[in-house]
Amino acid sequence: MRILLLFIILCSGTLNAQDGGIILSKESAKDKGVSPIWPKCEKTKQNPSTCFDNKLRSHIIRTFQYPEIAIKDGLEGTVTVEFMINQKGKVEIIDVKGAHRYLQREAIRIIRKIPKMKPAKWGKKPISVAYIAPITFRKPQ
Repeated sequence: MRILLLFIILCSGTLNAQDGGIILSKESAKDKGVSPIWPKCEKTKQNPSTCFDNKLRSHIIRTFQYPEIAIKDGLEGTVTVEFMINQKGKVEIIDVKGAHRYLQREAIRIIRKIPKMKPAKWGKKPISVAYIAPITFRKPQ
């Protein structure tokens, strides 16, 4: 009934947090071998980054609900959510772009439901890692 296309776009570079902490992009974190650890990922044979990607895709598909008003109004499009897993392992929304605000609200709701996890670490110091998740909404057939 509902179609959801999910593409995780890697952002590049390193961002500096205002509080003096470090925020790495997903790409930079992967290059350096650091990643937040999604619940239950530490018990798998996958590396943390691959497990994170798989769990994020599953989470979005499982949590996704096409807004009724968006169906009624025939709304579709791609919403890009930029977020980070902060130094405490919690999700923080950085930016949301694209499509109609009803679709943006659903994308934000999905990302905010990401569970708390173990933060990425640089040595023994927790760091934040930024991600970009474009979510494409297509009208149910």
